[in-house]
Parts: sequence; structure tokens; C-alpha cells
Amino acid sequence: MIKIAIADISLRESDQNNAARLSFKEKLETAKLLEKLRVDVIETGFDADSPADAVFIRTLATTIETSTISVSVALDKAAADKAWDALSKAKNPRLNVAAPTSTVQMEYRRQMKPDTLLPLVAEITAYCAAKTSEVEFTAVDSTRSNKDFLASVLKAAINAGAKYITLCDSVGEMLPEELAAFIDSVYQAVPELNAVTLSIHLHDNIGLASAAALACVNSGARQVKVSSGDKSATLSLEQFLNVIKIRGETLGISYNINDTALQRTSAQLLALSGAGGAIRAADASEKRSDDAAIPEDADINALRSFISDLGYDVSEDDLGHIFAQFKEIARNKKVVSRDIDALVAETAGQAAPTYQLRNYVINSGSAITATAFVELSKEGVSKESLSAGDGPIDAAFKAAEQILGTHFELEDFQLQAVTGGREATGDALVKLRHSGKLYSGRGVSTDVIGASIRAFLSAVNKIVYEERNQ
Repeated sequence: MIKIAIADISLRESDQNNAARLSFKEKLETAKLLEKLRVDVIETGFDADSPADAVFIRTLATTIETSTISVSVALDKAAADKAWDALSKAKNPRLNVAAPTSTVQMEYRRQMKPDTLLPLVAEITAYCAAKTSEVEFTAVDSTRSNKDFLASVLKAAINAGAKYITLCDSVGEMLPEELAAFIDSVYQAVPELNAVTLSIHLHDNIGLASAAALACVNSGARQVKVSSGDKSATLSLEQFLNVIKIRGETLGISYNINDTALQRTSAQLLALSGAGGAIRAADASEKRSDDAAIPEDADINALRSFISDLGYDVSEDDLGHIFAQFKEIARNKKVVSRDIDALVAETAGQAAPTYQLRNYVINSGSAITATAFVELSKEGVSKESLSAGDGPIDAAFKAAEQILGTHFELEDFQLQAVTGGREATGDALVKLRHSGKLYSGRGVSTDVIGASIRAFLSAVNKIVYEERNQ
């Protein structure tokens, strides 16, 4: 099985396109969504003269936990210093030295000659490699470059310390077989490529970029650059990942992407990047709203698809149980998204509870900060914790997390009354995301706080059970 890395460059493209430039908040939200999708590399641009860019990269460095953050570096030592100063606190930093290698790009856009560019590439790449072992060199417009000069530049970059080499079809008009032949020729001219990771950046002007990317992977590429940006010329993240999702196993290709979150996250990314995306995102969100219904005559495959759109990944056994309960409910009422959420919470991944709620005390009011005392038991041993929060439920969840020793990402929280009147029973639904997967828990109590904590622990117990049995 060939393992490929996915690098998203939509933040870098946003910096280069003033018409589609994202705000600071939009860029940060885009990066968070990409990490949630488990994209391997998040690439952003950098203007050494822009204090705002430096602040954004510093913020990104302390926000992103798992994805590599790659920052583009100009052929200038001062720019490299500023980029590294902003990036150095990241858990997985990478510097990407980009340079044009075709005549049209070098001479007409950068006013540079080959004999000037070659030593400069070696110098700046080595300078970056002295700061971090994660250095990439990108040969812009590779496919239109002189083959001998391209080989010389790539050898210089690799010898200077580049561990990743990106080749670009900047025009986006090569056929898949032509790109495969191009990759093969570069490997023959530059044997040093076998010791590093080959990456590709393809434009999609004739609609064949996904097929061309697969051809490049077959010829040795192990990183593919994509874009989630609206109207981007680069190979589309959603389009390419859908191809791999459907045909990846047959082709022997795997990746780290969270497939169950692909459709929803792609819609959210498109909404951030442009108006057209916002319309598509609205359509996708409408399909998965709490009022979205599934037909009573739906078969098990339709239910599987509906559950996947909601973001869940359930086993075949659990799917069978959920389908049986769905059919029972569908005889009497319309089944909507929240009903399916509840069925997944009650059925999928059920296990003997590791953590149980023993006691809790809540202090809250309009003039005081909400605090929660929570006591949980694990295998007969009780632990207590006290925490403040933004409201009683937030405080209770934080107190529980202090006992658990782990912070869980709260994907969704819903609360509704099951019965009417002053003594109505509260039905809480909690969705937690952990290691890219979605876990739901349900709790019912006459006390809405108690129902919420029980729902939270129900989801946590599923996570603990799955980790113990992996």
C-alpha cells in the first residue's frame, strides 16, 4: 500500500490573491478545519514586510497540534530569518523555499538568470536546513523548465538539505501519461530524488488533475498538493480525496484523511473561501440539519450514507442494530437527524462504563462565575475536581476533564425536554471528537446538568473502550 501525504495550499493562495484574500479569523478557522480533516501539511504564504503575516503564523504555530505548518520562504536570508522566528514554536514546522525554474518565470517575472538562481537556491536551502530538518524546495513551473537546468537545481537543493522536492505543472495542461513520463525522466536525471520525498503541485485547467496526480503517485510522488479555496486553479481537495476514497484501496493508495468528515468539512471550507462555496455549504448543511429527514422506506445502504453524512463511522454490527431501531421508529413518526444521533449514541460502541458519575454540585448565577464540583468513580476508586467555566455545563465538563486528564473536543451539544411540565425530563446529546473520529453519548435526567454530564461520560467511555481494544 502506497501512503501519500496531503498538503493543502489554500492559505498560501489566499495570500497571493487579493480578490479572494481571507481575513485573519477566516484563515485561522480554515487551518483548524484542515487539521480536523487530518490534512498532513497546511501551507501558508509569508510576506517578510508584513507584521500581520508574522502574527498569523505565530498564532497558527500555537494552535495547530498535529498537522505540519509549512511557510513559503523567499530567496533571501532576512526573509528566512523572519519566517523562522514566526514559525519556530510550531510542533511540526517546515520551511518551503520556492524558486522559478522555467525561462519565462525566471527572466520575465523575476528578472533572474540561471547562473544567478542556481547558487542562490543552494545557499538559501542550506540556510533554512540549519534552522530545521523539515525543508522543502519547490521548483515553480517545472514542466516547462529546461531539463538539464531543472536537474541541476534539484540536485543543489537536495545536497543543501531539502527533504521534500515539489514539481509543479503551473499551466495545468499536461495529460496524465505525459506527467508520468515527466516524473520518470526527472528520477532518471536526478537519482538523489530517491532519498527524499517527491511532491507534486498540479493545476487543473483541463479537468484531468486528479487522474494526473494518480499517474504521478504511480511514478513515485508521495505528497500531493491540493486547495480547498473557491475557484482555485489547483487540484481540488474535495475532488481528489473523493477519488482516493472511492478507488484508493483498488489502486493501493492510502492516506490519513478523515473520510467521514470530508463532505461536511469541504462545504465549510468552501463557505469560508467564497460566495459560491457558501451556497454549496448551505446546501450541505441543510441536508444534515436537525430537521433533515430520512425516508421511512430507506434501505440499510441509505441509512449508512445518512449516518456517514452526520460524521459517524459505525461498525456493520452497530449499523444493523441501528437499522432495526430506525425501522421501528419510522412506523410511527418521521425520522430526522437528531433521532439518528440518538440511535448512534445509544447503540454504537456500547461498552461497560469505565467512568461513572457519583456526585456533582453546581454553583451558578447572574452575579457569579459558574463553578462545578464533580466526583467520578473508576473501578471503585473515586476522584473529585472543582472547576470554573462559562456557564454550569461548561464548568461541569471541565471538572470532569480534570479528573480524566484529557481534553476532548466538543463537536456538538444538544438538550431538549422529553416530557412537559415543571418536572420535565432532560435529554442531552453530546458529540466528542477524538483522534479524528466522532463519538456520541446520551444522558437522560430530570436535572439537565446531570443529563449533560452523563451524556459526556457516555461518549468518553466509548473512547476509552475503543482505545483499550485496539
